Amino acid sequence: MTTTLPPLHIHLLAHSRSEVANGLVLALMTRLVEPPASGGLRIPVFFTPDCGDDLPPPLTGDGAINVDTASHTLVVVLADARMLRTIPSGTGGEWRDFVRQLRMQIPLDASPHHLLPVAIDQEGFLISDQGHVLPALLNSSMDERAAKEQRLAELSFHVAARALQLLEHGRVPAIAPNRMKAPVCLFLSHAKADLDPGRDDPVRHTAAACDDEAFPIEKWFDARNIATSQDFQDAIQAGIRDCSIMLAFKTDHYSARPWCRREVLEAKRLGAHILVVNALETLEPRSFPYGGNVPVIRWNLSGLPEVEARRVIDRAVLEALRFKHNRAVLATEVEAGDIILPAPPEALILADIPATGSVPTYLYPDPPLGREELEVLHKLRPGVLFVTPLTRLAARSKPRSIETLGVSISESGDTRRYGLSDTHFNTLSDEIHLYLLLSSLKIAYGGALAGNFAQGTNFTLRLFELVRGYSKLAEGVGAPPLGGAILNVAPWPLRLNYGDAEWKLFHGDVARYQEGPRPDLPWRDDELFPLVGEKRTLAADTPIKRYAWARGLTAMRQAVTNSCQARLVLGGKMTGFAGLVPGVVEEAWMSITQEQPLYLAGGFGGAARAICDMLRGAKREEFNETWIEQRVPDYAEAIGCHNFDITQLNLLPKIGHDIAALAGKDLGQVLKNGLDDAENRELMSATDPRQIAELVLRGLGRL
Repeated sequence: MTTTLPPLHIHLLAHSRSEVANGLVLALMTRLVEPPASGGLRIPVFFTPDCGDDLPPPLTGDGAINVDTASHTLVVVLADARMLRTIPSGTGGEWRDFVRQLRMQIPLDASPHHLLPVAIDQEGFLISDQGHVLPALLNSSMDERAAKEQRLAELSFHVAARALQLLEHGRVPAIAPNRMKAPVCLFLSHAKADLDPGRDDPVRHTAAACDDEAFPIEKWFDARNIATSQDFQDAIQAGIRDCSIMLAFKTDHYSARPWCRREVLEAKRLGAHILVVNALETLEPRSFPYGGNVPVIRWNLSGLPEVEARRVIDRAVLEALRFKHNRAVLATEVEAGDIILPAPPEALILADIPATGSVPTYLYPDPPLGREELEVLHKLRPGVLFVTPLTRLAARSKPRSIETLGVSISESGDTRRYGLSDTHFNTLSDEIHLYLLLSSLKIAYGGALAGNFAQGTNFTLRLFELVRGYSKLAEGVGAPPLGGAILNVAPWPLRLNYGDAEWKLFHGDVARYQEGPRPDLPWRDDELFPLVGEKRTLAADTPIKRYAWARGLTAMRQAVTNSCQARLVLGGKMTGFAGLVPGVVEEAWMSITQEQPLYLAGGFGGAARAICDMLRGAKREEFNETWIEQRVPDYAEAIGCHNFDITQLNLLPKIGHDIAALAGKDLGQVLKNGLDDAENRELMSATDPRQIAELVLRGLGRL
């Protein structure tokens, strides 16, 4: 089966030790990768693979940046003094060579990909002597916070503008100011009554900001854009067709002006995107009914007009990119007979459907509309279908014989090595779980109810929150209610400290609770883990305690294995665990030895990647006896003293030996998961949540 390439990937590269550059990278990622099913921008973003050597990623071989994994790839290099340092032991020369070689590989104006070097301080200009190099904002008159926000806004604009050019034109043109169209064109739709020279109106300030050299923007702004002999309506239509996005300035006068209303209707008819700028001062006697179903940004009337204008432009460019990216993503999902809508459907589109002929199917971006909106649309035109990629996935991929999927997941600890981050891992793993839940699967997870949920650090609690947050979405895609879709198996001895704070998490049928079995041990709980006040001391700080923990965790993992019919493995630390073997490794090994369908997603690194590497014939030192003895306290004592029954323990060297013996065999036969060898290899390297969910569901559907 041929896999369609994603339309766009963005690589944000910074030196691993540059605090400023990495701060910008993280902040920019939050703009480009918004939460699952939010309706926001969802572009795959990758960071600099951090192998501890401060070097740029290779362009060939293992760990290389492969620009051809997407139809278009934008590589952004944030250069500063730390990156360009050459002594002592500096890697500035290697970073300069990386930029030079990548420029040769993807030449400007002649490639579907693009390289954007960005100088974030004066020394950063040394990264390249040709191509797009953007200056940092070094405005000493600003306070530090304002300067950071402005720097981020400028960086965000230029990244989004280049991404737009790639999606719209298939390339980024060479710089030629006298002949090159600006990468962003804004259509300013406004009431003429708002252009009062004596007041700080939003329209004039936004128009003035468009002329700022920092933002290469063209603007369509009232009659000055219309030639003397040109028809007014034809000119407006041409302006709307050519624009990246329309800014509709919703003031007290706007909805009362016929030409304003006409411009909005023309934009929707022509499939253009709209961002409403809400600048109401008193009231709007009648809101224009067709001005909804679009994003809205508030103009702060008490704020600085120049700051507000920049904020509006910043959001407008991101919205234009979201709209364009939505259309490109849907084009990879389209089926025969589909009509693509890059925005959610509304009653207005039904007016253009012929009364006779075939009934169309509209494909629009996730998240799906709620049942209440869909009911209105279906009443207006019965038979018309409105689908999203998620509703299609949920309707089509329900496995027939699988009810519960075991999920082995925790932080990887080495995501940066693969160009990702903990933020990536949390966001994308949430989305994977969402797809699985909405496909009518129940999820079994043996995890602790601990940690700071406000910071999103506990995966058990994050699963609970997914059920709470997306139960209404399940209704919209026709999935059964999500209540009780999570089975939490609580491990002994950790559950000995559970109390009211933990029990209340199960209120409202969010999840089901099951006690992990207590292993057969010759000691009482009070002997092993005595009470200190109201809590037990559970630290695995002696050989006996570590042995007890290992037995308890194995019993919990076996209980999860018994409760599910298949397993997905994702992430997992190889160090810092309480027992004697990494949990994700043991759970995966249980599925293999018990011939339970197993899905290995190794793109996020960690234990899952280690298992994938072993099955693909690569050696991993972590499965060596010496390696684990050096990293697990009391390891040798725990397995070799007090006459413990060592046969009750699953030890890492033995697991590694068993997995290595499977290397070279057909992965479909080894993992028994309904996928063939090529599909399993695709899953092992995938980082796109939808791709992972589709592969898992495809395999389950074949079982």
